[in-house]
Amino acid sequence: MSDGGEHLRKGSIKARAFDERAAGDPPARARAVVIGGGIIGCSVAFHLAALGWTDTVVLERHSVSAGTTWHAAGLMTRTRPTHVQTDLASYSRDFYKGLRERTGVDVGYYESGSLSLAQTPERMVELDYVHSMARHHDLPVERLDPSGIAHAVPLLETVDLVGGVLFPGDATVNPGVATYATAMAAFDLGARIVEGIHVTGFRLADGRVTGVQTDKGLVECEVAVIAAGLWSRDVGLMAGTHVPLQAVQHAWVQTTAVAGATRDLPIVRDLDGHFYARHYRGGLVIGAFAPGAKARRTSSIPPDFAFAEFEPDREHMDRPLAAARCRIPALRDAGLEHFLNAPESFTPDAVFLMGETAEVEGLWVAAGLNSQGIIFGPGVGRSLAAWIDEGAPTVDVADFDVRRFAAAQANERYLLARAPESLARLYTMHWPFLQPESARGLRRVPLYDRLAAAGACFGEAAGWERANWYAPPGTEPTYQYSYGRQNWFAAAGEEHRAARESVALFDLSSFAKIRVDGPAALATVQGVFSSDLDRPSGSVVYACMLNTRGGIEVDVTVTRLAEQSFLVVAPSTTQTKTFHWLRRHALQGTVVSDVTSGMGVLAVMGPRSRELLEQLTDAALDDASFPFGTARQIDVGWTSVLALRVSFVGELGWELYASVESLVPLFDQLTEAGASFDLRLAGYHALDSLRAEKGLLHWGADIGPADTPYEGGIGFTVALDKPADFIGRQALRARAGRPLARRLVHVKLNDPAPLLYHGESVLLDGRVVGRVTSGAYGHTLGAAVGFAYIQAAPNELEQIIASGAAHVDVAGTLAPATLSLRPFYDPAGERLRGGPASG
Repeated sequence: MSDGGEHLRKGSIKARAFDERAAGDPPARARAVVIGGGIIGCSVAFHLAALGWTDTVVLERHSVSAGTTWHAAGLMTRTRPTHVQTDLASYSRDFYKGLRERTGVDVGYYESGSLSLAQTPERMVELDYVHSMARHHDLPVERLDPSGIAHAVPLLETVDLVGGVLFPGDATVNPGVATYATAMAAFDLGARIVEGIHVTGFRLADGRVTGVQTDKGLVECEVAVIAAGLWSRDVGLMAGTHVPLQAVQHAWVQTTAVAGATRDLPIVRDLDGHFYARHYRGGLVIGAFAPGAKARRTSSIPPDFAFAEFEPDREHMDRPLAAARCRIPALRDAGLEHFLNAPESFTPDAVFLMGETAEVEGLWVAAGLNSQGIIFGPGVGRSLAAWIDEGAPTVDVADFDVRRFAAAQANERYLLARAPESLARLYTMHWPFLQPESARGLRRVPLYDRLAAAGACFGEAAGWERANWYAPPGTEPTYQYSYGRQNWFAAAGEEHRAARESVALFDLSSFAKIRVDGPAALATVQGVFSSDLDRPSGSVVYACMLNTRGGIEVDVTVTRLAEQSFLVVAPSTTQTKTFHWLRRHALQGTVVSDVTSGMGVLAVMGPRSRELLEQLTDAALDDASFPFGTARQIDVGWTSVLALRVSFVGELGWELYASVESLVPLFDQLTEAGASFDLRLAGYHALDSLRAEKGLLHWGADIGPADTPYEGGIGFTVALDKPADFIGRQALRARAGRPLARRLVHVKLNDPAPLLYHGESVLLDGRVVGRVTSGAYGHTLGAAVGFAYIQAAPNELEQIIASGAAHVDVAGTLAPATLSLRPFYDPAGERLRGGPASG
């Protein structure tokens, strides 16, 4: 789409000065080294320099914008699927808008707007959620019916459309020129850009990066950032770290002149047709995000691949191009001037990668932008620079933290199978609970075959296959997606009720399980976790692992097994982070071991769980002998288990931790004995609805690295007065007792019909006061329930809750809602202790 700024290089004095420095040798030392000179790398360098890291150097093996950036379509759309992504994209648009004033370079910024189309009622519901997201962020947006679309863009055929959403403030830019201007802006602040240099490795010391090796010598550094686009996985392997992304071919065509195509034509995204269209030089660029794209090994791409393309894949482009000609009839009379087929990097979940690598301290990643580098580049650059400078995230990064993946998900053959689906996912329906179809079965829970035989429908998390719900006899365990009550709704409701009324059995074997042992084990966990863990052996404590800003890196349960032995249990998606974080902060004399794969977990939950277990054990399970929040080694059936009296469902119950080789007989004996207690197998959908009713938090949704325990309502996990210092203590001590500007509250819809997912706006008298972080259907309460962050002063928060006038924007419909600082189900927690539910 651009010349990479080549015409600028031949122009201004400033550009010539920049090029003279770029052609030189790298410095022997820099505070920060950024590997890759695309929009991401140049943006990281600019924002680091703006924060005072002027001793920053960008190493680019060809020239600025030579990789994926140069052939980007230059689309600058702001409203994204999540709040944090919308914030990042909005900043990016404003950054491009101000580049001309900052650098004197015309980057081709033009506010044409964008228009998303829906061919089906279901797609229109999806766009209604996007429409609500735009309104939440006070972005200009307009919902259009087919006649409104025809009036706004006469070029389009609208007879088969249900509707669309117009975003007037969206824009286009020249990607190569914008990147070159960003590099020049970084240069003006003191950063160096060195072109024509190859990174060949890293120098590491004590698990930390200390230098970047190049074909022109070593550059010593404090921090290195991998922003090498589709090459980032290979660069990461040089340091022994895992960066799960893969190159996939992306195609677009540039047409000859098209009647009616002017610069004011909005970017058109026909999601159901799998194509986008934008004006370019009197014609159109038609790009495809369609199923069937081809992944490429980096070994098949020449090392000097710069401003280059593959042979056109006309067969893959035929279908979206035909759809474009139907949608834009004037295209039928236009020729094709350029057929581009070039690689871009995609991740296993189609969300980008950002943050410090788990394996190497000081080595950071900003890559895997899934064909959205121009959209997110400046926003990602600013956020990563702030993260590096502060030592902790300043925005909610849980969704795109590079450590969310298991190491196995960086396997190249796995990525080759999965990445093409990620490309197509940009335009396929973004259903709630959507599961990937490719590269399944990477990690299977030990009871996979038993659960499958029982009708389990599996979902994926961090590569794990886990039972999300169980199909009743005679029905297929497959998803039928919708924005309403999906086909599993009733089955999950029965699983939910079993946990509330009798007993349910959950397989939680995918939980991350980390052992901390040795003479300094207590000192290590005391320094890492917020709670006071110096408790008697057998104590189970809910705790948070914090960053230096007091944000919640992960919430865990910590069991003291012995004087100097602890078991840390964390969410599945935090396994990599939790393990390496503990290793990084372990004191001498501590051994940190990941025992996830050697230990299965079965959770027996419900008011009859004690009766069931008493059929299989001689251990005393009464409240006095085995109180809530304790752990004991007991025999259950033939199996010796570590039993934890804890519950993520809000009922009496035990989690049973057993060796993998003993899990099958344990499962069989539990289900056999459970038949007389109406035991029901239950999956993660039921678990989610149960925990939402009880007000138990989901890390990554309700709490995350940018949220403190006080904001999340779990200040009880913070022991500021414990003798041992811990990470984040200083930040929390400064905030303790101060009024909160935002607070997580419980939310329940008054009408039993609507559903909650996440991201919905909370309004009071038409004014946005917060957003839903997670939601599920509370089958006991008979309505959707979840959490929401409310932005308000303490006295105002009380008024908002007391007013009873809150609404939640559910895809454009304002649903009356009740807010509370206490859970709606059993707020006093009596059921956890085997008592009746409290009101």
